[in-house]
Amino acid sequence: MSKMLQLEKIRFSNDRGAICIFPNDIDELEQGLRMMGIQSRPVIVLIGGNILPEHDAVHESAVEVIARAAEDLGAVMICGGTDMGIMALIGQIRWRLKYRFPLIGIAPEELVTWPGGPLDGQPALPDGKRFQLEPHHSHFVLVPGSEFGDESPWIVRAALFIAGERNKAVTILANGGKVSEKDIGLALDAGEPVIVLKGTGRYADELASQPKKDRLFRVVQADNRRMLSGAILSALS
Repeated sequence: MSKMLQLEKIRFSNDRGAICIFPNDIDELEQGLRMMGIQSRPVIVLIGGNILPEHDAVHESAVEVIARAAEDLGAVMICGGTDMGIMALIGQIRWRLKYRFPLIGIAPEELVTWPGGPLDGQPALPDGKRFQLEPHHSHFVLVPGSEFGDESPWIVRAALFIAGERNKAVTILANGGKVSEKDIGLALDAGEPVIVLKGTGRYADELASQPKKDRLFRVVQADNRRMLSGAILSALS
C-alpha cells in the first residue's frame, strides 16, 4: 500500500536535521518539492563518487568554488546524498563555511540509512550494509529503488522543475563511474549543460580526454578556481 506523501524530519544531532520526502513514484516528485518550498531557483547538480587520495586537494578546491557559487547565486544544489565521496565533501564544506543554500540528496531508499531509519541488520545490500545519509544536507528525496542509478531520472527531473522557466540548471561531474555516465547522458538529453572537472580522476578524466562537439559540454581544469567559477556563472546566466 502506498504511503501518503508528506514532509518528514530526519534528525542527525541536536542542532542538525533535514526535511525528507518518500515519493511513491516520479509523478509525486514535483508535489514534494512544492511542499518543501523549493522551486524557481538556479540549480547545480553535482555528480560523482569516491575520491582517490591523490585527488583530495583538487576536489576540496573545486567543491569550495562550487559551494560559493551556489551561495552567491541563491542556487539549489542536488547530489546523491550519501556520506561518501563527493556527496560527503559538499555537505562538509557547506556546513564548515556556514552556507545556507538548499542541499538536496536524492538516493534510492533501499540503499540508505539514517538515525531512526532502517538498521544495518535489515539491509538491501548483499554485504549487509546500507549507506549513511550525509548529515549536513538540508533536504532528502528518498526514491523507490535498490540500485544506484535508479535515482538518476529523478535528479534530472528535480533540477528541471526547480529551475522552471525563469532559471537554468547545470550538471558538474567530478570523478565518477557508471552511474555518472548515466547521469551525464540524461542531463544532455534534457538540454542541461555539463561541466566536467578535469583532474578529478576516473570517468571525468576519461571524458575530458575525448574530443567533444556537443555545445552543452565543457571541460574545466578542476584546480583553476577562476575558470570554474566563470563556467558556472556562464551556465546559469
